[in-house]
Amino acid sequence: MKNFFTSILRPVILFSLGISLVFACQKINPFEGVDLTVNSNIYKAPILIEFVDANSNSTTLPKDLTVTISGPNKDLVLNDQGGKDFKVAGNLLSLVLAENVNPSESAPVEFTVSVKGPNYAPTNYTITIVDFLSSTYRVALTNLSALPDGVKSVAKTTSLATGETIVIPASTDKPEVAKITIPAGTQVKDETGAIINATSVNSNIIQYGTGTEDAFNSFPNEGEANTVKFKDGTTDEASFITAGFVDIDMTAGGKSVKSFSKPLDMSLSLHPDLVNPDTEEPVQVGDQIPVFSYNRDKDEWTEEDDATITKDANGNLIANFKVPHLSTWTIAWKYKGKTCGSKTYTVSIKSNIRNSTSKYYATVSYIKSGRARYTKRYPSFKISNSTTVKFKAKKVPKGYSTRIVVYRSNGVVIGSSTFNACNNKKISLTVREPEVVVPPNTPDDAAETESDAVKVNLNFTAACTNKSVNIKPTVWVKLVDASGVEQLVNVVEGKATLGMKKNVKYTITTTYDGTNYSGEVTISNGTATIVSSVGLTGSFPVNPTSGEVDATLVYPLNSCK
Repeated sequence: MKNFFTSILRPVILFSLGISLVFACQKINPFEGVDLTVNSNIYKAPILIEFVDANSNSTTLPKDLTVTISGPNKDLVLNDQGGKDFKVAGNLLSLVLAENVNPSESAPVEFTVSVKGPNYAPTNYTITIVDFLSSTYRVALTNLSALPDGVKSVAKTTSLATGETIVIPASTDKPEVAKITIPAGTQVKDETGAIINATSVNSNIIQYGTGTEDAFNSFPNEGEANTVKFKDGTTDEASFITAGFVDIDMTAGGKSVKSFSKPLDMSLSLHPDLVNPDTEEPVQVGDQIPVFSYNRDKDEWTEEDDATITKDANGNLIANFKVPHLSTWTIAWKYKGKTCGSKTYTVSIKSNIRNSTSKYYATVSYIKSGRARYTKRYPSFKISNSTTVKFKAKKVPKGYSTRIVVYRSNGVVIGSSTFNACNNKKISLTVREPEVVVPPNTPDDAAETESDAVKVNLNFTAACTNKSVNIKPTVWVKLVDASGVEQLVNVVEGKATLGMKKNVKYTITTTYDGTNYSGEVTISNGTATIVSSVGLTGSFPVNPTSGEVDATLVYPLNSCK
């Protein structure tokens, strides 16, 4: 699907998919002496954030991450125990809103998650909540040891006396070139503005191109800026259409460099397919692109200057500008025009898929003049017949149509819908799996069909070990099959419904209070149990009459309050 991203990195409208399943509480007594069952659904809008590697070819997940919560409504955000100690369990962070909060489209709850970890570039991600539905978000992190497609880096030590031009060359997946010149005799300064006594400076520079999905996913907050200080003195929100961005980190004399006695010179060549969104034509010599710097600690962008497009000696379009201090720097057009605010869309799905196992993904694009201008891919799109999905969109632009396209994991389109983003909040979406034809004399189990899927009715219990209490938790469960396809399920008051396939091994993980509990299960025609357990036990018996599975899962809690 990289053809969606070959022209530019596009700002996107932040939205999330979530279906909240609420059932009656049932008492389960798996341990002798446990005689009380209570619900834990006292908080609102369960939120699960999954941190992933921005490199789509990576087989590892980020770990040892730390997060902080900031933004206008940070005080309304709690961990899943109702506290303020935000712990990432593996690559998962579970959050809720305080019980006295009433988010809506007119009064959204907005906050920013700042994340960092060993060998990963830090990033920020802003979330806007407009209802009580459960929601999931996927935040891509740049692995400095295995950079994503379209991203390249360089590390250099430069004499301050002589200076140097540091070059990040073009590559097969990144046609853009970055050049950063440190002028001879430059003095470097720390965060207080004091000159650092050093003869050399160590540079680590990461350049993000505009022609791949992996690079697209790495842009801070996916192109949405909550706070921008513009040259005219105003401060507002904005959406960016970036023509490329660069992260620059420097140290000297054992200290972090923040600014310089004289600015660095930056030169960025442009992707040959880059389109100027103001003219809707290819970028030309003489076009101007605003230059922005990003203060990650404050989650704040500043409009610094305008870069006038010229050509280099090889005929490549380039943008030149000055870098007086260090941060993320981008040349980008800001979204111009009115919006119709935050929206929640109700999507009614008609499909021949009975029990989805999340082997699908979706894209959402904003269309103008027949061109997809704002596109984002959302993995693990869970669908089945006669279900309703909620789409949450932030800062919906007026004058655009919205297109949802659903794909099978192999890139085959199996459904799409186009609608007016500002006026139409109820959308019908037909999704059909291609029919599977089984050749003669081929065993039935050789074909992958939806008949392999079974409905699983999950009954979840957290068993307190320090008192005679069982809790029916509101938690998240992640299922990953043997091929790596995953689905995230919100368990509400101990209940959830999901789709699984027979004779397929699943790893099941639940996250609570910064701890992962996991195990493996393979459903057959009898009763399957959790094996290879890390604190998680349970059984998955198949009902011989209905064919459904009435499953139980139990994990211990050592600190019930």
